[in-house]
Amino acid sequence: MENPNYDKEQALLTQKNLLEQKRNRLNGIIELITDVMKGVNTMSFEAFTNEDVQKIVNHTLESMSKEHIDEQVKNWGSIEKYKEHLSSGFTNEQAVADLLKWYGSKEKAIEAIMQSTGNIEEIKQEQDENAKIYKQFMAAKESNDMDMAHSAVEMLAENYKKMFALDNARNILLDLAKEYLQSAKLAEATDSQFGAGCSAYVAHAIQHYYGITN
Repeated sequence: MENPNYDKEQALLTQKNLLEQKRNRLNGIIELITDVMKGVNTMSFEAFTNEDVQKIVNHTLESMSKEHIDEQVKNWGSIEKYKEHLSSGFTNEQAVADLLKWYGSKEKAIEAIMQSTGNIEEIKQEQDENAKIYKQFMAAKESNDMDMAHSAVEMLAENYKKMFALDNARNILLDLAKEYLQSAKLAEATDSQFGAGCSAYVAHAIQHYYGITN
């Protein structure tokens, strides 16, 4: 360290980066252990039955306002066609696989969906909280503050847990990050609302938090 060519600041930065990488890997490990302890990782790939789908569709319609239903009927031509549209999501193998990955089982997914009330005030509060979090992401981006970005990821995880009645938000956030990096349309919509580069920054912040490297 007495070498005149020794760069103390660079050495500290290198050590800091190594510690951050270890912390990020630990974040992912802790999340996975939490999943296992809660039984979330005990995956069940049983398909949704017609009875399951009908139960979910009926609950969805009961949770919607009359105005919203009327609007969808106008868009789809009839209530039956709108029901068919809602049901079609459960024939999409990737969508079903994602649901099971997020919730761990068909039963947990149905339970979460049935908890949804469609309350406009609750939805607005969740959307407002999401907007607040994304503004923090942008502040972190502008100041190059990774600690602030990690805090925003933790806040986003908590909000998603509330929004989707999840035990753990790790998988859904990692899927969100992947979508931001692969879907130009989604990235453009997010960037237009919160600022250029927001979607990519959020994606990389989520991956960094969970110790995912590309």
